[in-house]
Amino acid sequence: MNEGFVIAVENLARKAPSDWLFSACEALRSFPATATVEFVLQRLPVTGNADLPFLMEDTLRRASQLMPWEALSWVLESSAALHHRWKNEQTVELLWAGPSPANQISARRIDQVLYDLISNAQSEILLITFAAYKIQRLIDAITAALHRGVTVRLILEFEDESKGGLTKDAINAFSPVIKNLAEIYYWPLEKREVNDYGKPGKLHAKAAVVDNQALIASANLTDDAFNRNLELGALFGGGQIVDSLREHVDSLIASHILEKWKQS
Repeated sequence: MNEGFVIAVENLARKAPSDWLFSACEALRSFPATATVEFVLQRLPVTGNADLPFLMEDTLRRASQLMPWEALSWVLESSAALHHRWKNEQTVELLWAGPSPANQISARRIDQVLYDLISNAQSEILLITFAAYKIQRLIDAITAALHRGVTVRLILEFEDESKGGLTKDAINAFSPVIKNLAEIYYWPLEKREVNDYGKPGKLHAKAAVVDNQALIASANLTDDAFNRNLELGALFGGGQIVDSLREHVDSLIASHILEKWKQS
């Protein structure tokens, strides 16, 4: 099937409120197959969401060359139902680093989960960290993923941008191969607010998105965080949180709040 049409249906199923989309599908089933796109657009339910008319028009124009309106209604309704089920099937797992209580099965370790995610990545790795230090095993896993064709993006903090909040650039922990093949972003100093003492905000987030899973934790990418600190995190499988985290970072990059790092 036409890839552009599939993407248009997916976007509509993900972003349209269920009640509105199901009402639109009922309307589509009432239109003759000969109805024009303009005719259909004028008779669909009204919405206050400015994005939906654009998304629906794109879907209608692509569908008009492929199927009657009734068939489109069932495609949209099925896609929305599947997306809703997928969102509800999201899993959440508590993760830990540091000492474990005696006589109790501890939660899975943050570092081990991160290694597993990266070792099994098929399409995307996004890592966000304030600090990075002594992470050779992680570097090896990322390098192997790059050689498999996985897209790798790193959002890192730098000493100059943090005005001394970080004593070593996080990028120094990564190998030349990763610096050359990964996309690396930073938060420019001039785009940060400062406090009453002139200190800028810090890029303090710690998170990972790997394919359809997201790890959000207190741990930096450091040997101390993985092996000695008391750290807490959560692993999210599927669902809206994974999409929201990825989309938030994409928006920060698109709006140039985060800039692409270039080797000097």
